[in-house]
Amino acid sequence: MKRIKILALIATMAVGAIACSNFEDINTDPNRLTKVNPGSLLNPILYNLAIFNWNRADDFTFDLMQVSVPTNSLGGVSRYYMSDAAGNSTWNSYYKWLSNINEMERQADALNDPNYKAIAITLRSWVYQLLTDCFGDIPMSEALQGTSGLFKPKFDTQKEVYTAIINDLDKANTLFDDTKGLAYNADGELLYLTSNQLTAGKSAGIAKWRKFCNSLRLRVLLRVLGKDTEMGSKAKLQQMLNSPTTYPIFQSNDDAALLSISGVFPQDAPMTRPQDFTSYRAVASSFIDTLNAWNDPRRPIFCTPVVDQYIGWPSGYDIAPSTAASNLNQNLAKTPSKVVLMSYAEVELIRAELAIRDITPNVSAEDAYRRGVTAAIAQWGGVVPPTYFNNPAVKYRGTLQQVLTQKYFALFFCDYQQWFEYLRTGYPILPRGKGVPDGNQMPFRLKYPQTIQSTNATNYKAAVSSMGGDSFSTMLWWQK
Repeated sequence: MKRIKILALIATMAVGAIACSNFEDINTDPNRLTKVNPGSLLNPILYNLAIFNWNRADDFTFDLMQVSVPTNSLGGVSRYYMSDAAGNSTWNSYYKWLSNINEMERQADALNDPNYKAIAITLRSWVYQLLTDCFGDIPMSEALQGTSGLFKPKFDTQKEVYTAIINDLDKANTLFDDTKGLAYNADGELLYLTSNQLTAGKSAGIAKWRKFCNSLRLRVLLRVLGKDTEMGSKAKLQQMLNSPTTYPIFQSNDDAALLSISGVFPQDAPMTRPQDFTSYRAVASSFIDTLNAWNDPRRPIFCTPVVDQYIGWPSGYDIAPSTAASNLNQNLAKTPSKVVLMSYAEVELIRAELAIRDITPNVSAEDAYRRGVTAAIAQWGGVVPPTYFNNPAVKYRGTLQQVLTQKYFALFFCDYQQWFEYLRTGYPILPRGKGVPDGNQMPFRLKYPQTIQSTNATNYKAAVSSMGGDSFSTMLWWQK
């Protein structure tokens, strides 16, 4: 009996020793990262920002910019009824992912990896432009420094934010090194599938990231073209377009920043039920009537017909029409799909606008226009008919209205860009529905979240004073 007790004690001690030695292994999730690196941060940043922007295009920009019309309500943004909380998710989501982008850049610095740093700067610039164009003055230079004890950052003026973005993108352009790939994305990142593999000593993905960086800088510089005296936008745009080796930009849809979403976990579709995408909705008359006039091949891709016709409802109607209307195509909400961060078509239509404005006289505005329109159609899987550009409604006429109306369609499903460009240019011309109350107007911006007013009151008040108010009718610096 004594011998049995001793053996039992030894066995118990042995089990305990094994349990102690393997406790950490047993309680370690093999699928969870134990150490953060810039590669592990990149894909979640790309995916979550893309999904958020897809949803904002769907539930905000479409109604505001007369792509779609709600059929079950006489309120909403299509009639310029704006909720004070309309910008809350935008503010919170963008700053959340900016925090991750900043961490990605810190990791890149620690590892002395210029490609990850350049990508982080590009993404940071992209998000800060979205933020400042939504709100105006925003925290940037002192933002996201809570770990250092700075919980109440100052608001930078929109001019300061734009100056920083333009300079940062210029810096990022010089950091990209296509003789190296992405060391911590062996399976490829989501946007360009860039991995650590090279072909003939080059990384095609890094070359495309650099083009995205510079194409984004074109967008940024164009947005502040009306502030050329302060920003020198014209000279910078000329420098970029006259120096394609130094500043490579998108040259085809293959270069464009179109993020693929598989629909397979963890890349879930932006919308769980595609039928929700078309519930209580019709296509806006101004949107589909223009595509009808163009006999445009994007109609069946964007919309569903009604007895072989494409018919819309007027945005802001006073009395609901009795006729059936076309709806958006549910396929737009199904995966696999691509989310538009920035298109090649946008770049070509920027070139066309600059040529018409005689900022780049050596560029053929007509050629850029045709390339831009062709790319916008092909991006969605359409094919340009041989006679498409012979249509008097499509044939190049050399007007900004024509180019910018085509740009509106090229910006389809691209976050807030249709709205921003409308505020910059006034195009396309949007009809005002009879049901829109006289006092309701197109918003110039979103209001700051109320939490900011209470948690950072002093700097909030300084920003409001600088901008001239915190209302939907407060014009932003580049809009004036």
